[in-house]
Amino acid sequence: LGTHLWGCFIAGMSFACIDKHHWPHHVWVKQTKRATTWMIRIFFSATVAFSIPVSSLLSVDAFLKGSVMGIGPCILTKVLCAPFMGDAKFVIGWAMVGRAEFAYLIAQSAAAADMMDKDTFSIVIWALLYATIFAPFIFRKVLDRYVKRHFNHENGPQDELKDADH
Repeated sequence: LGTHLWGCFIAGMSFACIDKHHWPHHVWVKQTKRATTWMIRIFFSATVAFSIPVSSLLSVDAFLKGSVMGIGPCILTKVLCAPFMGDAKFVIGWAMVGRAEFAYLIAQSAAAADMMDKDTFSIVIWALLYATIFAPFIFRKVLDRYVKRHFNHENGPQDELKDADH
């Protein structure tokens, strides 16, 4: 039954996009955006957040080991991995740091399958928190600095970037 309803929905949205302005599609996205955002938050909290052992997470040992893992393997290895990429090396590195969201689910699945104990799981959560918190802010700064340095808003890319294309 669900498959038939899903098929009807997809067919309706496909034909609704034939309109020149895609109005039904935009209405659908606008109306479901808030609900989708909240459902993703609830899904995350029901799967990963409720599985975090708070007493183990708040221990000094987990915090210190998670800090070392977060700053070293989670951040520095990605930021410093592109030394030959020219001026874009930090942009590329910080873009890679921000991919920690899926790692929470992997860590939770590993903990649920008894592949890691609660102390190791707490260390992993601290390490991932570093990447999750710092990546968006620092990536925005390095990207803004890169764009200001390499692009002139009136004339487009500077000469050195144009020469790189040829």
